[in-house]
Amino acid sequence: MKVKKPNALIYFIAYILAYPLLKLFFRLEIDRSELEMPKGAYIVLANHYTMIDFLFAMLPLYPQRLNTVVSRKYFNIRFLNKILPMGGCIPKNMFDPDLQSIIGIKTVLKRGDGLLLFPEGRCSSSNTYMGMHKSTGKMIKKFDVPILSCYIEGGENCISHWRKGVRFGRVRVTFKNLFSTDDTKTLSVDQINNAIDARLSGIEGVPLPSKKPLQTFHARRLAEGLHLVLFYCPKCNTEFTMSSKGNSIFCISCGNSATIGRDSKLTATPGSVTEPEISLWYRDQARHVMQSLSEDMKPIVEKVKVRTPSPKPGGGMVESGVGTMKTDPKGWHFDGTISGQQVNLFFPVEAVPAMSYGHNDNYQIYCGGEHYMFTPEDPRKCIKYVVLAECLHWKFSSNVLLTPGINSGFAPPG
Repeated sequence: MKVKKPNALIYFIAYILAYPLLKLFFRLEIDRSELEMPKGAYIVLANHYTMIDFLFAMLPLYPQRLNTVVSRKYFNIRFLNKILPMGGCIPKNMFDPDLQSIIGIKTVLKRGDGLLLFPEGRCSSSNTYMGMHKSTGKMIKKFDVPILSCYIEGGENCISHWRKGVRFGRVRVTFKNLFSTDDTKTLSVDQINNAIDARLSGIEGVPLPSKKPLQTFHARRLAEGLHLVLFYCPKCNTEFTMSSKGNSIFCISCGNSATIGRDSKLTATPGSVTEPEISLWYRDQARHVMQSLSEDMKPIVEKVKVRTPSPKPGGGMVESGVGTMKTDPKGWHFDGTISGQQVNLFFPVEAVPAMSYGHNDNYQIYCGGEHYMFTPEDPRKCIKYVVLAECLHWKFSSNVLLTPGINSGFAPPG
């Protein structure tokens, strides 16, 4: 696949149409006070909370046109498989070695253009920075170009992935220079990764406070669907007893409950036990899952349906088989049929450091250049398998490939 410079007309149309709407509906606040644009090739690293983060990161830098690394699954969707190449997008198998994407990135940088990369490799499922693949630091040292950071705040309140629709509110985007080419030569890979984590998590320095709070304008049905992310009750320690309605999330077993505000903060009702933030609740359920794992654990076995990329370009992911998924300390074992053929697939914990997912629909594994979507009999469990994947990787992999993120609950204490 030839990686072209983003089409100038498409970029211009997006700028004159989408950028004003972002400013209007999200009161978009841009801080470039500590940014000095480099000459020649550069990479922009951004955190990733919503499906439109690429707009928040790209349009404020116009007339700069950025090529973007995008999950390969979107290239399988009709219309997008035409428009993404025109936008200069580079397909990537998430969490899987992908020589084609590396060649595409080299092409962009060699011709002196800018590149946008979301190093987390997936939209955050916890409303906080999730950590990234450790190879990011190696890549940055190898490419030897200036690195910029783009920290996006508030989007997770407005476009939460667990609920339908958009809640208009306030979003702030802060651009800064992160590394010069001298920095990337002298810093170690670990030092580079740590600095990226600190910048994209927002813990490095305190940005100037926004004139207005980063929150939604209205508080309507803010919690609906949140139980598809927070499946663990911290009071009675049960799983999949959570439900949600309006602005409330509650346990149907013990009555534990909380309400969510326009800033996505949680307030426990009297007598309830909940964390004040979604990210902290998600951390607790990750620790809950981690504690259930051991070398002699009983394998988790469940029937699943399988979707694989359509052989027809733009045909999307199509149902291609059924089978049984067994999960144990060694990894993920699928035994069933795909495209009419009996298969036995094994995805070792070393090769599955994290997963993308569609809540209440699927969890996804990229491995060996292939892409699979699995749907369990109870689709609510998709998020459990996403958490389980990272827990298994942290606990049993001899080579942990991810940085720990912030309050993730995956990395061992200390």
